Amino acid sequence: MTPGDDSHSALSLDAGDFDGEGVGPPPDELFKALANEKRRRLLAILTEESTASLDDLTDVLVGWEATDSGPAGPDEWAKMKIELVHAHVPLLADTGLVDYDESTDEVRLASLSDPVCDLLRFATEYERAVETGQAPTPDS
Repeated sequence: MTPGDDSHSALSLDAGDFDGEGVGPPPDELFKALANEKRRRLLAILTEESTASLDDLTDVLVGWEATDSGPAGPDEWAKMKIELVHAHVPLLADTGLVDYDESTDEVRLASLSDPVCDLLRFATEYERAVETGQAPTPDS
């Protein structure tokens, strides 16, 4: 795709698309959050389900890794949950992308501006396209 190619829709950056409290997370924080595959996958899950328990997120993420690298055991599951609890979920919560309820261990996608939602959707589509070697369709 070249700069003049309009085969894919552009991300919306109209001022009206942002919430009243600002434009969303600062760019460095947003892109740091998206710089890790596990966090991108966690966000992809939450864009489909909106709320998930830490155990469910751990199950899905361990399953993804097992698909990529072979069977996973209880040690991999425990390691993933520790990473989620101590690294990934706190970073996403601090960035404002998710809300985490420690009392119920539930993680939910935060209320995000349209441009941030578009960026999350694009990141998921881009990663899928790179993994499969297929360009995303304009309607995906």
